[in-house]
Amino acid sequence: MRNSWWQVLAVALTLSSAQVPAQDTDTTADVRCLVVGMRIAGATDATQQSAGMMLSMYYIGRLDAHVPKLDIEQLMIKEIGRMTPADYGSEAKRCGASLTVKGQEISRIGKDMIERGQKMSGVSTK
Repeated sequence: MRNSWWQVLAVALTLSSAQVPAQDTDTTADVRCLVVGMRIAGATDATQQSAGMMLSMYYIGRLDAHVPKLDIEQLMIKEIGRMTPADYGSEAKRCGASLTVKGQEISRIGKDMIERGQKMSGVSTK
């Protein structure tokens, strides 16, 4: 009985450690986007500040949804120490593109919902 408990534990640890890298990679990528967003939010230009805040809020939400009890601050500090100036540029492009796609999806959904509402109320969309 004792051996089978250890075997179950060993299998569970093996399975959980096999799943961690994918989550860690996604989490790290999202934390990097948050770092970039915070940096952009600190810009003097109001448009950049707004974009940085949107990026930051989006990635905080993603992180909270995937790993609710995550110590985001510690992970940010860790990634800030690792990121080079070139990383900031490449991550800004990657993260911005991801947020753009999500923004387009939200716009499409909004348009669809308006059209559905108008159809339901008998108002023409043309």
